[in-house]
Amino acid sequence: MLVKVKCFAWAYEVTGSEEIEIEIKDSAKVSDLRECLSQKYPQFSGRMESIAVSINQEFAGEGSAISVSDEIALIPPISGGI
Repeated sequence: MLVKVKCFAWAYEVTGSEEIEIEIKDSAKVSDLRECLSQKYPQFSGRMESIAVSINQEFAGEGSAISVSDEIALIPPISGGI
């Protein structure tokens, strides 16, 4: 299935877009999404564990199922401050 993924911070820099489409298997879970993203964007390799994934505006675990209508987002860690 083809899903849309919103990209924030350095995930946006890696993909070059605020939203990407990526093909994942029909019964995909967050762990499958991470694998597909690492294959399509090698810059994510080794860094995917630090990216939070949200599904429908809630943080999702590795075993969370993904459906085609879900709103998916990649949220890298935020650094900096005052």
